Amino acid sequence: MKLKQVIAATMATILIIGNLTGCGKTNGTAVVESSGSVEETASVEVPNAVNKTGYPIMNVDYTFKIVHSVASTDKIGSWENKDFVQQIVEDTGLKIEWVGIPEASYNDQVAIMIAAGDLPDVFIGQVPNFAQFLDSFYKLDDMIADYTPSLADFYEEYPAIKVAAVFPDGSTYGLPDVQMNGYRAGKCLSINQTWLDAVGMEMPNTADELFDVLMAFKEQDPNGNGQADEIPFSFYKDRKFDLLMSAFGIAGYDAKDYSFPYVQIKNGKVEFYPETENYYNYLQYLNKLYANGLVDPNGFIQEEVDMIAKGTNNQLGVFPNYSYDDITVGDYAKDYTYLLPLKDEEGIRRFVPSSYAGGVIANQFTITKNCKYPEAMLRLYDYMNGSFENRLTFDWGPEGVAWKDNGDGTISKLADPVPDGYNSYAEVRHTLSMGVKGATLWSEADNARFAITSDREKKYVARQEPFLACAVEEFMPDGQNYPEAVQEINVILTELRAYMDNFLAESVMNGIDNKKWEQHLDAVKKFNSERYTQLMQEYYDRMKELMK
Repeated sequence: MKLKQVIAATMATILIIGNLTGCGKTNGTAVVESSGSVEETASVEVPNAVNKTGYPIMNVDYTFKIVHSVASTDKIGSWENKDFVQQIVEDTGLKIEWVGIPEASYNDQVAIMIAAGDLPDVFIGQVPNFAQFLDSFYKLDDMIADYTPSLADFYEEYPAIKVAAVFPDGSTYGLPDVQMNGYRAGKCLSINQTWLDAVGMEMPNTADELFDVLMAFKEQDPNGNGQADEIPFSFYKDRKFDLLMSAFGIAGYDAKDYSFPYVQIKNGKVEFYPETENYYNYLQYLNKLYANGLVDPNGFIQEEVDMIAKGTNNQLGVFPNYSYDDITVGDYAKDYTYLLPLKDEEGIRRFVPSSYAGGVIANQFTITKNCKYPEAMLRLYDYMNGSFENRLTFDWGPEGVAWKDNGDGTISKLADPVPDGYNSYAEVRHTLSMGVKGATLWSEADNARFAITSDREKKYVARQEPFLACAVEEFMPDGQNYPEAVQEINVILTELRAYMDNFLAESVMNGIDNKKWEQHLDAVKKFNSERYTQLMQEYYDRMKELMK
């Protein structure tokens, strides 16, 4: 049995395991463990083990274990020996064992930990299928006001984010990472403007125009090195072609990290778009690209780092960009601009915006019931977010390398150019700080302190208005679902996504016809597409009611 099948099967029974894998006491209570199990009758009260204010945080000797995700752009890896961790030790007195897991394998490894009951004190990074495992984590509502006043204040300012963090039982089980940047248009296709100029073509607006541009990229040596090494359209296995679906009247995504794959909203109704004629036309177009050698032949199996290697070698014409293009193409970012969602046959562009003006991960910092002193970990979260200076350090990095003080109340990222030894500002940020893998409450007021001086920031700002001008009004909002619904959705998606990934690859490489399409329509029903759509409809209706 393959690893992912083992994980999926284990997750189906994890609620039972979660109830058996350790528990803890709050309010500074230590739990005595015997023979690998927790014996509540042997609990020992430790007076004032955790200080509610002031430092050090702990009055007893205890080493916490924190598991975190390591960004693909982190040039070092685990945070264990980084300067910001040393600052935590010096300022708070906390003893912490940091365990870093590369983001490409984070979900699988965390799933194995949970299945085995091998829980750390804290996860910094989304726990896959978190709603299924709530019994293994602390409810935090009664502790937030006392131990994380910075979050309590933040929720007062952003009540919609608090709503998104509350589960249907009315409880909060995780603390958020918030990156408010004023941007709701994060996803786009980046296109090489320098190559467009070299082949003498205009920015494409339709699928047919894009095809012609990609053909020119293939045939006319736009990078000028005399070799046929250009890749007109590149992608990688977790993020493929979904940013092209606007050209076929579809407003949805299927990227691996997207929470609501394969559905779009039309007049308040959830639609499973892989059953639509528009999706059939989309597949025919992708096959046309592939048959003409216009897409990366390794895209279905390569990781993001493989695409980056090609991008930093000036080989990419168009690629999916989920934030800044220099992450993928390094110094060649100056050659790229954004490609608006393509027009469909009716001349309409469709873009699905983010729910917030920035990124929000509601359960980024979670405390397991193996943690004897959850209050101390709440205080760690509060320490990291208790001042602008700390948020800047843990989210962006040190002064003089990651940013500079302009002396006028603003600061500037040192991103143009990036410091020696780095290929992108993402490498600077994630090597020297927690970055988006941490748990920071970065507010709009914080972000306003950044002066927009670098080309990368100007480009990000420039694409907001034109993308939001074609944003759809109806889309799936972020929020928490019932654990039993999440479990059922994940069971369905385990098989449905595997089928859809294979079907997409088969259709792109070998084509689609009416016979294959009819077989596909039968297959998705066997993989419970109708029940999946029903569950998505129930979630959508409940969230819309909450947001009234």
